[in-house]
Amino acid sequence: MTANPITVPPEATVEETARLFLRHRIGCVPVVGAEGGVIGLVTERDLFLRERRVPFSTVVAHSLMGAWVDPEHLEECYGRLRGIRVSEIMRRDFVTISPETPMYEAALLMVRFETNHLPVVEGGRLVGILARHDLLRALARPCEPWDAASPGRAGEDTPPSPS
Repeated sequence: MTANPITVPPEATVEETARLFLRHRIGCVPVVGAEGGVIGLVTERDLFLRERRVPFSTVVAHSLMGAWVDPEHLEECYGRLRGIRVSEIMRRDFVTISPETPMYEAALLMVRFETNHLPVVEGGRLVGILARHDLLRALARPCEPWDAASPGRAGEDTPPSPS
């Protein structure tokens, strides 16, 4: 888990958010309201061109941030979309976990909801974010005897020290 993750307010622009992704080498930013609660998520994937089925049709077309686009005019589209507020494109349907959520449960949620990031919330406020990268970090830890009393929690952000 990354404690105190980088966040954006709902009025941040897509351009500002893209710069944060690049500067901090992250793939997701929680959108946080005035009270500190998570009101949305913006992922790097949300800013890329996608193929989607046109509703009630077998036609597949390209979309960018929810708008249908011609891929040949992608650069022009990006120019127009830079000033859009993240509140207009953020995902509002996301799953959160608590710092006490066991790691296996978090991994299952990531699979079930096809997400790579889970905001960690305590008392209605964002305290961290668990990313797929954090699960890899757990996999890369030195092997230690398994302890059923300590199955690993989402809130653990440092590996145990070797004995």
